[in-house]
Amino acid sequence: MTIIAATPAERTRTLAALALVGSAACWGLATVASRSLLERLPSTTLLLIQLPASMLLLTILASRESRRQAAWPRLLRAAWPGVLEPGLAYAIGLAGLSLTSAGHAAVIGSAEPMFIVLLGWLLLGQRPDSRLIACLLATMLGLLLISTQGAETGGSTTSLTGDLLIVLATLLAAGYVLASAKLAGHHPPASLALVQQGAGLLFVLVLQAVLVSAGLASPPWAELDAALVAQAALSGVLQYALPFWLYLIGLRWLNAASAGLYLALIPVFGLMAAFVWLGERPTPGMLLGAALILTVVVLGRRHA
Repeated sequence: MTIIAATPAERTRTLAALALVGSAACWGLATVASRSLLERLPSTTLLLIQLPASMLLLTILASRESRRQAAWPRLLRAAWPGVLEPGLAYAIGLAGLSLTSAGHAAVIGSAEPMFIVLLGWLLLGQRPDSRLIACLLATMLGLLLISTQGAETGGSTTSLTGDLLIVLATLLAAGYVLASAKLAGHHPPASLALVQQGAGLLFVLVLQAVLVSAGLASPPWAELDAALVAQAALSGVLQYALPFWLYLIGLRWLNAASAGLYLALIPVFGLMAAFVWLGERPTPGMLLGAALILTVVVLGRRHA
């Protein structure tokens, strides 16, 4: 019996795929966790707890990365995409999530791969090949199957305004992926995620200050208890530290369009988590859409 060892390139692609699947799982589960917390916390307050908790773990991970100290100025110049995501994307996305169901949010977010391809084509001239377009179109079919069926949402509510805010946040997230794709190969992933989330946190702090001074929001620390802060902090690790770190690892070895295909797995994990924790029961059509997305990602990985 002959055993064929995997080549270094194959092992690298497998590692990248596992990292991207892990990031999608984290984001899908975190959507449900954040939806539950938004019933007790304003969206900007939640974000101001989540991001520092995420940055604490990223600081630990970054301290173990091999990096010359002289690389810090160049690393800081790569921080600006953090204003797009998590800054703008999550400030808008959490506001939308407070108005719609976790299942809807996860499903709408799965349009991100198509947004990545369209923005890359329009802004950067990165024309996708026919096989990737076929994978993305099949993914969108799965998305339509899920979104047009609608879950039995249990105690959650849905609204057009919330869904539109999630669409805008997804578009901003696609912009982040394109901006970070060229940076990921030049910087350690945890360090890059750390400085980008620092930029995002700074943006959210400025936004919160403007809202409070205009009388449109309350001070973020009103009526908080230790248990609630701890839950929000843990959700921040799940929604920001782990998935961004894993996704940037995947972007080191795959282009933005191929890596974006894995984001279509987010609603699959999100629907499962929403069923378990929020009682949002998926319909047969939604399950069929999720199965189609899963199949496309497996086939698309071979092409990537």
